[in-house]
Amino acid sequence: MERTDVHTRQRHIHVLRCERRGNCWYEDQPHRHIFQPLFSDPAEANSSTHLCKGWHNFAIWYHHTTGNASFVLSWANSTMSKQVVPYKNMRTPRTELVSLPLNALFSYNVHGFSTNASFTDLSLGDNITEWRWNFGDGTVDEIYNASTNPTHTYDRAGVYNATLTVVNGTGGMNAHSELVDIYIMGDVNHDEKLSAADAVLILQMAARGINIDPAADVNSDEAITSLDALMVSQAVMKGVNDE
Repeated sequence: MERTDVHTRQRHIHVLRCERRGNCWYEDQPHRHIFQPLFSDPAEANSSTHLCKGWHNFAIWYHHTTGNASFVLSWANSTMSKQVVPYKNMRTPRTELVSLPLNALFSYNVHGFSTNASFTDLSLGDNITEWRWNFGDGTVDEIYNASTNPTHTYDRAGVYNATLTVVNGTGGMNAHSELVDIYIMGDVNHDEKLSAADAVLILQMAARGINIDPAADVNSDEAITSLDALMVSQAVMKGVNDE
């Protein structure tokens, strides 16, 4: 296995050597460091290296006189695994395309006086071909073939376990889950609707200088004031909860 050190730009060649009795080790050239027996089975060997984006040459040495040999390219986080079967004579160079590892990630935001939430895709990785959104409320997964920032409406307030799964062209996948706290801003008595009672409770919190419910911070200024109560009152007067 051949690699170039990213920091020193020094060339390293890792050669897997096997004794007849079945013990295997690596020689690190040009330093000629001998790593004592790592593998007891010459048919199976594992090695890893750090790669940056781009093309990398690997020299893989086989010491089998008969049979068909193969190897597997895979990332440590299991987001990509590719079986490679070399040609029978094992001497013909070939090119294998391997994508960068997948990292699914998203953020979310809850919208004001409603149970609507918007999700933003922050996933990383090459050749992502599918995005699967599961919003954790029992609804059918939403599947997209391009990066999408969906909006989802929950039936009621609550905490939901939302999951984004990304899939790449080689079949690798990675998932990210987050607890999504859905609450109606201003609904401090938690009856899933806005009313004058909520405005009164917020006024009481403001008068006492206490902040015991994030739903009371309607204008998101990290403080409970009479302005929050006023905003709830205005929303109630406009019929936010009208069906």
